[in-house]
Formats: sequence, structure tokens, C-alpha cells
Amino acid sequence: MNFYLKYRPQKISELDLALVRAALGEILKAKSSPHAWLLTGPKGTGKTSSARIIAKSVNCLKPGKDSAEPCNRCDSCLSITKGTALDVLEIDAASNRGIDDIRELKDKINLSPSRLKYKVYIIDEVHMLTKEAFNALLKTLEEPPKHALFILATTEAEKLPATVVSRCLVIRFTKASPAELLRSLKRVAKGENLKVKDEKLADIAAAADGSFRDAVKLLEHPVKFKPLQLDDWLVLVYQRQTKPALVWLQQAWEEGAQPRQLILTAIERLRQVLLRRLGVDSGEDIAALSDITILKLLLGRLITAAGEIKTSSIETLPLELAVVEWSQSGEPSSAKAPAGNEGILSKWPRVLEAVKPVNHSLEALLRATEPAGFQDGFLMIKVFYQFHKDRLEEDRYRSLVEQIASKVLVAPIKIKFFLTAKPEIEELVSVQEADIIKTAEEVFGIGGD
Repeated sequence: MNFYLKYRPQKISELDLALVRAALGEILKAKSSPHAWLLTGPKGTGKTSSARIIAKSVNCLKPGKDSAEPCNRCDSCLSITKGTALDVLEIDAASNRGIDDIRELKDKINLSPSRLKYKVYIIDEVHMLTKEAFNALLKTLEEPPKHALFILATTEAEKLPATVVSRCLVIRFTKASPAELLRSLKRVAKGENLKVKDEKLADIAAAADGSFRDAVKLLEHPVKFKPLQLDDWLVLVYQRQTKPALVWLQQAWEEGAQPRQLILTAIERLRQVLLRRLGVDSGEDIAALSDITILKLLLGRLITAAGEIKTSSIETLPLELAVVEWSQSGEPSSAKAPAGNEGILSKWPRVLEAVKPVNHSLEALLRATEPAGFQDGFLMIKVFYQFHKDRLEEDRYRSLVEQIASKVLVAPIKIKFFLTAKPEIEELVSVQEADIIKTAEEVFGIGGD
């Protein structure tokens, strides 16, 4: 049995979310449990464990005199703990989501409990039910038999019909604080007689992102790669070495690395390197990650993958796909320009189109320029007026142009502006009167009438 299941809280006082612990204690102590509960919050925060504790508390044969704590020794408590209580039914709404499943529940709900005082229905991920199933459930919640208790659990309460929510007592779970995660980790470490320093537990708590389940998994299966090895992997990804980067990931999974922790650690490491490049931080460097534009693009791709992990049926897939897609998105900065000079000239209008909704005045300035091609790894841009060159070389403008050009051209782009002779034919650009007025207002800070 894994640590999380082995050390799952079995009574109210063992719940690590302080607010939930206090709320359940007060409500259950009143000895008048509502007929329907809704436990809502992020995954891994104790909703299912709390549901089972509620089931034990209302059915315990020897409850505490001044509290709602289940004794965990009577037949009722023991059967619920073991999962053998016939009167406590756990339903996974993701796989039992149709109206027929709820109708079957309705047909049986009027039958008296076989052994316990209450028949308890725990419906996990209740937001997965169909509309018809919700309607059927609503009718049951409106007129429940006295011996029935419903405990609904979900990570997405916003998807529930308001009519269902209004008939439930709502307990909101939040991401665990570092202190609450430490409390949980210390209990598990003590039970397993693990000698783990507080600093290590704090690192695990930080990586768990508020999830008790993830924290305990990390304690049980610590990630075996060292920071230096992670740096090596980041270099492989940065340089678009697909196969070695994927092989490294496969080895990491085999050694027990958790995808979410790995990607969050990688994002934080790239952030440190980027801040160092910008002169904000003096942390440990990764020399090979030298280009700020590439760093920003890679960081953005990993952030996207981190968000996709939450909804992926295969937890490792988003990061693996990110590596493949990043490798296919362009060549390393040391390579030649991906599209050649002709390709840049043909795509330059698309860059201008992408700039315009972001910064109108910048787009107007760029329309008075012309791409000249690549030289020493830089996209060289002709500028015909000193004033334009001065403006375009401001960090805020140059950075924005490089960022948008990199996206449009699907390759990391660094830009240099150079002043050249004004063309004899001045019809390089056709700027509408409204554009001129708007640009003047933005560049010079002039307000309209």
C-alpha cells in the first residue's frame, strides 16, 4: 500500500487543512448532519478522505462525548475504514455519469440501511454527470429519505447546476499551505520512521503545489535527478536535441520523477537564468542558455505544458510533446536563418500585422523600415530616419519586435536596426491620415481635441 493510502486521515483531528478541520468539527458536533454535502476544491486536498470521515462520524456507535470524532474501533467505523461497509457507496461520476446510473441509485435509496444508521452515497467528480443525471439527482436531493446522506465531491464546482449546489452544505477546500503540507509530511515520515531533514520536507512541500497527495508521493518516491542533471536536460532541450532529451525524460520517469514537479522545477530554473541574463539575479548560470529571446520562448512553452498536465490522461505526455514541438519549431541560434532572406521578406508584412494590435505606433514606425536579411545571426532592418532608429532601439520596442517576429517566423529572432540613405522614391509607405494622428499622439504624448 502506498504512503498516501496508508496514512490517509481517519478522523477529523488528522485532517491537515485547518479550516476544513474546524468546519467539520463544529458541524458534526451538532449531531444534526445535513442530508447533502458538497466538498469542492483542488485535487489531492482531502475531499474523499473527509467524505469517509463524515460517513464514520454519523454512523459511529461510540462517538466522543464532546466531539464528533469517530472512535475508529466499533464495527461501523472499522467496516468503513476497510471499505467493506455495504451502506457506504462510493460512486465515480466520471464512469457512472448517465441517467440510468442515477435512476438505479434512486430505486435503491428508499431501502433501509442493512447495518448502519445512515446510508451514505459518496459521488466523486460529480460535475461529470450528464444534464439528465443531474435532474434526476436533484429530485432525490429535494426529497431524500431520512436514512440517506449524500456527499458530493468535485474539483470543478462551477460546472454544477445552481439548483444542486443550493441543496447542499458547501465545504470549500483550498490548496494546502506549506505549514499544512509539512504537518502531513511529518506525520507520514514519523509513521515510516524516515529520517528526513526539515529542509528536505520544505522542498517537497514547495514542489507539491498545495496537494497533500503529491507531497506524500514525492516523499515516497523522491526525485533522483540532481540539479546539475536537470541543467544538462535544459541544455538538450534548448539546443533542440530531441532524442537525448526524450531519453533523459524516460530515465527520469523510471526513477520515480513526478512530471508536475519536474516541469515546475525546470520553469523555475529557466526563470533564474533569464533573470541573470537581464541583470536582475546573480544565481547560478547555465552558460549554454545564452539567448534571451530563445529563453523566453522556451519558458513560455514549458509554462503551457505545465497547465496541460492537469487535464492530460497521460501525465508525462504534455512535457514530452513540448520537447518534440520545441525541436520542430526552429533551429538553434547558431544555425542559419530558418527561412532565408527571401522568406523573411515575404513574411515581414505578417510581422507588421501582428505588431499593430499590440502597439499601433510601433507598427507605424516599422512600416517605414525594410528588412535587409540576416548577418551574423541578426535580422538586419534598414531605417531611413535617425529619429525612427532611436525609437526602435529602445528596449521596450526592440524586445517587442523580436518577440513577435520570433512567433510569426517560428524561430528565435534577434534584430539590429541600421541607418541607411533615404530612398529616392518616397512611396515606401502609405500611411493613412488617421494612422499619422494616432502615431503622433502616442509617440509625442499629444492628446486629441
